[in-house]
Amino acid sequence: MAAETDTRPLVKDLLEQHASELVELRVILEKEDSYSKEHYDDIWMLRFLLSHEKVSVAGDAATRTMKFRQERKLNELGDVRHRLVNHMDAADLSDRYFDIHKKTVRIFKTETALMYAQPDPDRGLIQIISPGQIDMTDSVENLSEEDVFEDILMTSEIMYQILDKVTRRTGKLTKLLRIIDVEDFALRSFNAECIRRDAATNKQLEDFYPQMLGTVIVSGMGTLTTTLWKVFKSLPTKRFVEKLAFVKPGKKSKDATYFLRYISKDTLCERYGGGDSHWPVVPPVHLWNNH
Repeated sequence: MAAETDTRPLVKDLLEQHASELVELRVILEKEDSYSKEHYDDIWMLRFLLSHEKVSVAGDAATRTMKFRQERKLNELGDVRHRLVNHMDAADLSDRYFDIHKKTVRIFKTETALMYAQPDPDRGLIQIISPGQIDMTDSVENLSEEDVFEDILMTSEIMYQILDKVTRRTGKLTKLLRIIDVEDFALRSFNAECIRRDAATNKQLEDFYPQMLGTVIVSGMGTLTTTLWKVFKSLPTKRFVEKLAFVKPGKKSKDATYFLRYISKDTLCERYGGGDSHWPVVPPVHLWNNH
């Protein structure tokens, strides 16, 4: 079953299909002072070409990304995959975490507010966000816009490195599955300013991490469907909206198929129509145990 649902394209095929464009793109990037052959190889460039129809547009996006990474000294961070927050011990503020994450985890009401899973190390990362368990008002009152930016930036860097490692090891283009679980979300928990800041940061960063996000599944929608759809549709970019899927796994068994592009049914938790009874989900301990 896992092999049947794993439809990730082979990197070697994509590199062959875009061979001439890769040559053109490299010529553009090599002119930049921020270019580094070590960090910006064909697989890195490929994600930009897959995100933009024209080489010139891909070149502009990649050039901005290189300059941004140079300014933020992101390449100097090295391997940061082990810095992913473990929801089962987030309150312990592990020394593994970036300082900004030690600060932002304080707005989580429960350990299931933000979770990560990767039951199969050779498939994508799964991020589960439960807005109803995040104190949005506390976020606005105690986190600056720069805090929000750095939080999402460092999280994106970690996730991108995890997905890039899997892509290179398996030879399959691997992306993130983001699940927004609104089962216990109430309108009184909603804070428009919090959503605005998150959306603005994600919009600013999306070109810096191309082809990272695969699908956003909003699960557990009830009477809030119309309201939240209007929020999601008005704030993020068109590319984000096109990746959205609204599901009710408990009521529509076929909705589980949205998840199975990223995870096998036996390792998908029962809450989303799978066979795994663990909740909270099992964190990807291999990421920090192997470091």
